[in-house]
Amino acid sequence: MRSHDTSLKTVLFRLIEILCIALWVFPLVWMMITSLKIENEVITKTFSFFPKNPTLGNYTKAITSTHILHWMVNSVIVSGGAMILTILIDAPIAYAFAKIRFKGKHLLFWAVMGGMMIPFQVLIVPLYLQFNSYNMVNTLAAALLPRVALPIGIFILKQFYEGIPSELEEAACIDGASRFRIFVQIILPLGQAAMATVVILSFINAWNDFLWPLIIINDTIKYTITVGIANFQGTHGTQYSLIMSGAIIASIPQIIFYIFFRKKIIAGIATSGIKG
Repeated sequence: MRSHDTSLKTVLFRLIEILCIALWVFPLVWMMITSLKIENEVITKTFSFFPKNPTLGNYTKAITSTHILHWMVNSVIVSGGAMILTILIDAPIAYAFAKIRFKGKHLLFWAVMGGMMIPFQVLIVPLYLQFNSYNMVNTLAAALLPRVALPIGIFILKQFYEGIPSELEEAACIDGASRFRIFVQIILPLGQAAMATVVILSFINAWNDFLWPLIIINDTIKYTITVGIANFQGTHGTQYSLIMSGAIIASIPQIIFYIFFRKKIIAGIATSGIKG
């Protein structure tokens, strides 16, 4: 009887799991199908799920009639720069919180974690005034810098580093290794899974950013992909098939990142103590 109840629960769980996956995947499938339709098939009284005459013309038009390739490059620069700087800053900070004793460590750590609760919108005006005083408005550097050093990245790395046995550091100290050498040659190689998670979170966070690049950049050729797609809609009116093709192109880097690093994301989250 208990075996029957367990099997029923398993089936119900799998059905719910499949339903959730379908709800998540359906908008992506719909976006892709719409991008292959001509506009007359999208705006019509007769509903059709699949395109009658599939075409890649929307992709060709998106690439040739806009600066979408420039926007992609700009987003790669901003996201890649934020990703590199974030790991360079978060890793040593997390190591200090995890392994080094100093006064006020816990208070400082929770102050850093409190940064996650401050809405970014609250910081927009002072950030803009600051970058304006540095003559950095309308630059990719200004779009990049506020996305550097993620508090959640510090938390993930700290949790992982705390799980590394202190005996490894003690043995290295006995052999004459400095704190910096221990960090570079022992801690960083052991923390690759957690670092991969932080790297990808940082990349996606910067890639999907819309509000700050919209405010700080006013030159069309310097737009990031998210701002460019929004401008793309205004430039071409509400041509849904064209907009969907642009959105598909904008999603490619994130999809590639997920395909190549999904195992490292799962491993990093599992080993950093995050549940849920």
